[in-house]
Amino acid sequence: MDANIKRKNSRLINLSYITSAVTYLIGWYLITLGNLWAFIFAVPTLVLGLNLIKIGERRYGLVLIIFFIVWLCIYYSYMPGQSLNR
Repeated sequence: MDANIKRKNSRLINLSYITSAVTYLIGWYLITLGNLWAFIFAVPTLVLGLNLIKIGERRYGLVLIIFFIVWLCIYYSYMPGQSLNR
């Protein structure tokens, strides 16, 4: 039974990371085009990270939350006129 739960959580972790990466790439592309509302594509990473923490996979959830923070900084640096590299 424990192996079954682990396998289910493993699938959920993999799906969370893949979904997070895809939404990041879509958001990054839209940010480079100048669409400010593309920040919304970072939100699934936060939601998935909190969900992983809730089901007991704290380590993987915290990694996704750190990705969320880093990705917001990256999005900000790619916004037109709002560079962190000044």
